[in-house]
Amino acid sequence: MTTRRSVGNFIAMLFLVAGSVFRDSPAGGLRYLAFAYILGDMVLRARAGYLRRRPYWTPDSWRRYLTACSVPVGALVIVVLMMVAFEYRLPIVGAGRSIARGFWAAGILFFMVIGTAGIVFAIEWLNEGDPSRQFALPRWLTLGRGKTVS
Repeated sequence: MTTRRSVGNFIAMLFLVAGSVFRDSPAGGLRYLAFAYILGDMVLRARAGYLRRRPYWTPDSWRRYLTACSVPVGALVIVVLMMVAFEYRLPIVGAGRSIARGFWAAGILFFMVIGTAGIVFAIEWLNEGDPSRQFALPRWLTLGRGKTVS
C-alpha cells in the first residue's frame, strides 16, 4: 500500500539521484532540496511519535529508548571518523586498490547501513504501536538481562 508520505519520499530519492548525476547543472540543487525534505519528514515523524508517547512513557522508558538510539548514532559517528581518515589519506586506510582499502570500504558501508537503518527503525518504534506500552529493549540486545515491561 502506498501513502502520500511514501510517494513523496520516493520522489525525493529520485531528486537525490538526479542531483548526483547532474552535479554541474542547476539540477544539482535538487540534491539539497531532496535531503531537506527527507530530513524534515523524519523530524516530523519523530515529533509525532514523541507527542503520542509523552503522556504514557516513564523516565525509565525514555532512558531505554535513548539507549537504543545511541547505537545507530554511534555507528554514524564511526562512519564520519572513517571518512575523515580516508579523506586525510591516513596510512591505516591502506593504498589504493589494496585489500586494506577494500576492508575499509566494507566497514564504512556496514556502519552506514547500521546507522541509517537504526535511526529509521528507532523513529518507527516511536511512531507505531500502542502509545501506552512502555519501551523495552529486545531480549537479544540485552543478552537476556533486560527488563520486560508490559
